[in-house]
Amino acid sequence: MPEGQSAGSTAAPAAPAAETDLKPLTAAEVSALCSNLAKGCEKQYRAELAEAFMGLAAWFGGRERTVTDASFEQLLERVNADLDSGFPAVNAVSRQEGDRGALRALAWSEKVTRILKSLLTRYAQEGEAMLADTQVYVCTICGFVYVGNDLPEVCPVCKVPNFKFEKIGG
Repeated sequence: MPEGQSAGSTAAPAAPAAETDLKPLTAAEVSALCSNLAKGCEKQYRAELAEAFMGLAAWFGGRERTVTDASFEQLLERVNADLDSGFPAVNAVSRQEGDRGALRALAWSEKVTRILKSLLTRYAQEGEAMLADTQVYVCTICGFVYVGNDLPEVCPVCKVPNFKFEKIGG
């Protein structure tokens, strides 16, 4: 019998407020989560686990439906919602819990999201001309997106060397 319950008690303990707000993850979200877990396993030299998580990421990634009616306006709405309410809410919980690791990751993520918002806004105005005769790179550590031909020596967000960037597209 769980601690704090008497033999006659049948009611389950109330779930903390944060648990009542949980929603199921999409296949794409599970895929991203498994991919991140694989990277963590690689850093801990757990190749077998990393391979298993990458397999799961691929499996879940193949089950996500393709969005055909997306627009820049919808994407910017979601980015703005994250910046206006998502990040403040998660930051508050992380501060309340004293989770310094989460706060650091959230600081990077929020910074990258603000940069992505800027890039999306610019792309909506300039279109393909923004990408003409230039390259796009993504930092594999924090997600920072760099548009240009000459990579900075270090990522401006997480400060890793530029060899951690991956070129996107052709």
